[in-house]
Formats: sequence, C-alpha cells, structure tokens
Amino acid sequence: MTSDIKTMCQVGADFYDGNMMKKKYVASALFAAPLVMFLSGCSMSDFSVDKFDESTEKSAQTSQAGVASELLPTWVPAGGTNVELVQRNTGSERIFVMDYDGQLPNDKCITVATAGKPSAAELKKAYASDPRTKNFDPEEISTTRTLEADWWPDDAEAKTTNLCGRFWVHQSGGKLYAFAPDNVETVKAVQKERSAA
Repeated sequence: MTSDIKTMCQVGADFYDGNMMKKKYVASALFAAPLVMFLSGCSMSDFSVDKFDESTEKSAQTSQAGVASELLPTWVPAGGTNVELVQRNTGSERIFVMDYDGQLPNDKCITVATAGKPSAAELKKAYASDPRTKNFDPEEISTTRTLEADWWPDDAEAKTTNLCGRFWVHQSGGKLYAFAPDNVETVKAVQKERSAA
C-alpha cells in the first residue's frame, strides 16, 4: 500500500508541476504579447482586421527568368530585361514594366479598337483566355488601378493598346507596361481601407 500511495502521490506531484509549468508559460506569453506589440508599434487591430492594401515588389533580370519563375504570365515575350513588378498580396492586381521594344505575340494578345478603352466584348474575349479570369464576367473585374510604383506612369491604363489575357498592355519609349486589374470587391475594400486611414 505504501508503494501504491507513493506512486499516486508522485503522479499527482508531476501533474501539479506540469500544470504549474504550463501556467507559467501561459502567464509569460500573456505578459509578453502586449509588450512585443508595444515595442514593435503594432496594435491589436493589426491582428484582428484583414488588410487588403498590402503589396509586394519583385524583379527579374530578364523576361525569360520572370516567366520561368512564374513571376510573369506565359504570354510575356522573350527578350525583355530589367523587369519590375508590384503585386497585391490579397488579390490578383499586378503592374509590371520591362525594357522591351519588340512585338507582342499575336496568338496571345488582341489589339483593342480604342486605346485605353477596351470594349466589353474585347474584355470578355481576353479574360476568357486567362485561367485566373475565365470564370468572371467583365463587370466583376474592376478597371481601376490601386497599385503604384515610381516607374509606373499615372496615365498608363489610358494608353492600353492590347489585352494579353487579363493584362492591359502598351509599349512606350522602349518599355512594355502591363496592368492586371483586380475584382471589384477587392478594389472597393482597398479604397475603403484607404479612406478610413
């Protein structure tokens, strides 16, 4: 009996010590979390709200490298250099530029009748050829650009001459500019977030 009581007491002691250790870790974490957030400049709202207005910049030395790494879509022609891209983290919007003065692939890009103003029929045809937009109606995809970069001209979308899948494309001054818009709901969320800031 003495042996059994000792064993039971040992189990109880081990259980108590384990719980106490867990409580110490929990208490430490509860104390540390606000301290870390304070020191890093974060607030609880940073963790409780999804942010739509976040983007990432990427680059590639050549268009071939960009296509191979899936940074760029497959329609992008070989021969481009100095690729710069910004992409929305929470959506499908993209803008990119590269040095390139060659031709666009006729089998993957369509010429729009009115520069900067693709028609609904042109958008429908182009979007249907892109796996990311083929299940969307053109009305569900915004025409508003929310991404910005030093290398992106403010009026670039108004100069669109071609649609290459979901990308609005034009060439100027030895550069190719391409913009892939996001869906209407994501653009509204970005705009709402900016107006509340």
